[in-house]
Amino acid sequence: MPDPSPSETHQFVMRVLQLFSFDNTEQVWWRTDGEYAPVTFFAQCSDFFFWGTADCERIDHADLDLLEQAFADARAADPGDGEAWAGELFCARKRGIRPQGACYKHIPKALWPLFDACGPEREPSIDNPRKRPSEDGGS
Repeated sequence: MPDPSPSETHQFVMRVLQLFSFDNTEQVWWRTDGEYAPVTFFAQCSDFFFWGTADCERIDHADLDLLEQAFADARAADPGDGEAWAGELFCARKRGIRPQGACYKHIPKALWPLFDACGPEREPSIDNPRKRPSEDGGS
């Protein structure tokens, strides 16, 4: 794939930054040096998929539709808090994996079906120490 034009890069930057607005700025990281120039964005997902890990998912030009859909779906499922989880939803969809079970207690229940649809249920392991809680709050 050829490098994007300056105009395409500008449009990409603006679309990503408009999604990660003032309230969500901690969810997006970027680099502009070396191989990451002119700009490369990453959605932050530390400790979300694997216990005790620093992690992020690269946001490429080809990912914009998936990223925008994650924001739209999260907002629709939970108009109050859904957008705060859109970055993680994007990562889960791109990776095809559910969050680790311990994270579900922090995610609004209205979003659980969106995350469940990202991949099969995960069994407990060293990096996923808990199963997903049941809908009624039990484990």
